[in-house]
Amino acid sequence: MESPATRLERVLLGVLIALVFLTAISISDGMIVIFDEDFTMEDNRALVFPVLSIIIGVFVLSLRNAAGREHGEFFLDSWISREREEEMIPRLKKEQEDASVERMGGAWAELEKVHLEKSLEEE
Repeated sequence: MESPATRLERVLLGVLIALVFLTAISISDGMIVIFDEDFTMEDNRALVFPVLSIIIGVFVLSLRNAAGREHGEFFLDSWISREREEEMIPRLKKEQEDASVERMGGAWAELEKVHLEKSLEEE
């Protein structure tokens, strides 16, 4: 199975293609003027398409650049896992078990504290 980062990269590539197409349409309709001395545009909102294209393009390139690294070395690994599902499921189960044991220990200590306070009040 694929990693979530691979799936996200595929979706972002589809969005990037659509945004590049919309940018081309905006240029052909004259909403974005490139080769003219007069830089007035009919619609400033048309600049959203090329700006988003650049941002998503950089994001896709950074995901592709991180493909060879180990999990945890890339700055987006805490948000988007690059691990395959077969590797990710055991790691997440282990983290969940560790967290539940820690919480149980804290709850047990709190219960002992309350019990000791009650026994000291009785004395």
